[in-house]
Order: sequence, then C-alpha cells, then structure tokens
Amino acid sequence: MAYKAFVYLMDENKPAPDRFKTVASIALIVIAVVLVLVFLFGLTAQPSSLRTTPNWMLMSYRDTTGILIPVINYGDITARFEGDSKVTGFSGCNQYVAAYLENGNQMRITYPQHTTLVCPDTGVMQQETTYYDNLAKAASQKTWPSEINVLDAQGNTLLVFRKA
Repeated sequence: MAYKAFVYLMDENKPAPDRFKTVASIALIVIAVVLVLVFLFGLTAQPSSLRTTPNWMLMSYRDTTGILIPVINYGDITARFEGDSKVTGFSGCNQYVAAYLENGNQMRITYPQHTTLVCPDTGVMQQETTYYDNLAKAASQKTWPSEINVLDAQGNTLLVFRKA
C-alpha cells in the first residue's frame, strides 16, 4: 500500500502582513469607538468653568480602600485645566498631562501620561499612582468658586481641589 505525502509550501512571492497597516487599522478602530462613545454620552468640549481659575491644588483624594484622605504634602499635587482640553500639573514626583472633556457637570479624563521619576518616599509614589487612577475614573464634577470635587460614576468624591 502506497501513501501519498503532501508538502505545503508558503508562497514565497506573497509578502508578510504589514505591521504598520495592522497597527493603523487598530488605531482607526479605537478612534471610531471613542467618537461613538462621545456621541452617545453627549460629551463635547464646552466652555469650561474649570478654566476660569487655572491653577488648582489637591487637598484630599479617595485612597485604594475607598476613604477620602488628605494629601501627604499640601500643595504638591496640582492641576491646570487648559483651554485645549488638557489637564496638566505636578503629581508629587512627576509632571503629567491628560485629555479631558466636560459637558455641564459630566467629565471624562484620560489616564495621564507622565514623566518616570521615582520618589524616595513610597507613600508619595502610592499617592501619585492613586491620583492618576482617580483622574481616569472621573465621571462628573461639582464646582464652586474656590473648590472642585471630581466624582466617579456612582457619585463618590474621588478628588477635592482648592484654588491655588
């Protein structure tokens, strides 16, 4: 009894998939999803009440256990909500920047891009990480002339800022 052997070879003339096209396709899909979400939730860049006072200092934040606690070093964490829908500042050890959108009391902030310095104090480093996490959880805000409270989707206060 004879067995036939089959050998399959790749077409050597066919180019391998282009990584750039794959990454670009994924990026376009992500942008489309973000635009759909912005449309569905009605978030658009609006004239901001946050921009009337450019500099804010963090007074307290919700820690990983869910308790609102004061910052370790008063005045070390700052936020500046800029006219081009960016929030920038100093987070205790590093400079950061994030994008934000607001519509009335609704607010969304992206997870911040930041420098990568390491503080000698691990407490300050943990505070900084929690601050970044809380910024990214922002769903709404309560604003007064000298204070801003950033809230999560359940209405819990994440961050309390005072006018600098």
